[in-house]
Amino acid sequence: LASTRYCLAAPGDEYLVYAPEGGSVTLDLRDAKGPMTVEWFVPLIGQSLVVETEVQGGDYVVFPAPFTGDAVLFVRRR
Repeated sequence: LASTRYCLAAPGDEYLVYAPEGGSVTLDLRDAKGPMTVEWFVPLIGQSLVVETEVQGGDYVVFPAPFTGDAVLFVRRR
């Protein structure tokens, strides 16, 4: 489901992705219909960062990490 291969998911509802080297994450949201909220977590400082309020499901989506270093991406159905 995720380009990093580290993904816990309830396909169509929520996706939790670990990006050990940061960068961009490509996520398969083909089973997700409608708007999805996006949140990043910065493990180094233990803080969440909301960057976008929503993306549309239904296709593959690329999420560039808004910071350097390892990152956690959380995408869930709105």
